[in-house]
Amino acid sequence: MKNTHARITTVALGLLLLVTSHLALAGKPLPTSSHAFGEGYPELTADWLEWVLSIPGTVNPLNDPDGSDAAVGQSGKVWFLVGNTTGGSTTRTVSIPAGKAVFFPIVNFFWVNTPEFGDPEWSPAQEAVARATIGAVVDTAQNLLLQIDGETIASVGNLRVRGDVGSCTIPDDNVFGFPFAPGAHPCVADGYWALLPPLSAGAHAIRFAGGFAATGFALDVTYHVTARNH
Repeated sequence: MKNTHARITTVALGLLLLVTSHLALAGKPLPTSSHAFGEGYPELTADWLEWVLSIPGTVNPLNDPDGSDAAVGQSGKVWFLVGNTTGGSTTRTVSIPAGKAVFFPIVNFFWVNTPEFGDPEWSPAQEAVARATIGAVVDTAQNLLLQIDGETIASVGNLRVRGDVGSCTIPDDNVFGFPFAPGAHPCVADGYWALLPPLSAGAHAIRFAGGFAATGFALDVTYHVTARNH
């Protein structure tokens, strides 16, 4: 009996070590003064907004219920994650190449300067209006949560970033569901963002949540991520 118990204990410990080694830690988000492959948080925020708004609504990751569309439009050394447009809980399972940094909003609000909304031509004054409008919403952010591989990040309040102005081209079949004038439109986002260092190969869990008191919007999104070497 003693030998049997010893064998069972050895097998159990071996399985525990295997699981622990497979669940490689993703690390904490980098400070907002950090850069990833030459770009800082404000630039990455503009890149993220240009990317997500360029994708047709039928395959847009914002509308994706399970992670099937997570790879649409992804390129370069930084992988983007998204929240959702409906609020509430969403769980996605995705696979990404190992070695990619990961960038995403915990909660964000953005402005696209288009004739459809009756906005005037883009100018420093109009940019100030846009930033003040979205900033007033983001100022009411509440219940912010970020968990990386089961660890709750305590410094989420330090991740507020007012993004650079981007140039967003929005397709007819867009995430908003109505047509925009052709061409590129100035766009800018504000919110709380996280930049994770490049992921090691293995399984990771990323959860973020929060909302805005000004709008009543709230989300809770979990990603089960497998970073693969090939």
